[in-house]
Amino acid sequence: MPFSSRIQGWQDRCKWTYLLGWVFIAGIALVIELVGSSLLQNLGSLVERIVPAAPLTLKIVLAIILLALIPLIVGWLAGILLKSMQGRRNAEALQTMQKKLFVEVAEGDSRGFPVALVNWPNASVRTLGVITSTFKESRGDRELAAVYLPGTPDPTSGALRIVAVEDLTMTEWSIDDLTGFHGTFGSICPKS
Repeated sequence: MPFSSRIQGWQDRCKWTYLLGWVFIAGIALVIELVGSSLLQNLGSLVERIVPAAPLTLKIVLAIILLALIPLIVGWLAGILLKSMQGRRNAEALQTMQKKLFVEVAEGDSRGFPVALVNWPNASVRTLGVITSTFKESRGDRELAAVYLPGTPDPTSGALRIVAVEDLTMTEWSIDDLTGFHGTFGSICPKS
């Protein structure tokens, strides 16, 4: 990338950041103008209800404390809301990426990818896996399957195992069911 393009990109980013900063400042000023006076009046009546018989100095101190706490509480609630929205957005982006990956791998494959239960890492534990291909054993007639075992919470990080087809238990799950199951730590899953 040429140096002039880097400078232009930096200028564009700074310009938008600068504009967004002024929009944010204008929004704060508008909120203070519209809400500020009524907030102070309501705060005074709230303090009067909480401690009606207190001296005036105590009421002023309590009003100042409440005035300092309100933005903290609102900011804390806004932070919780934004984090939950960001987490949801990240999960959606991860699922979209996983779907694209499986579509790329399965391109031209009309059967799709079946999902099966595999005895792994031992005979008493069942793990969901995606059957990516089947083939015959080189010595014998046993049919084997390449089974991708997705990781949690990121199904794109997992392990590939070769398993005898007779050792698999087929499910009616789709790839979307499987990625949703892993992406939510098993909290979202089909009914059966």
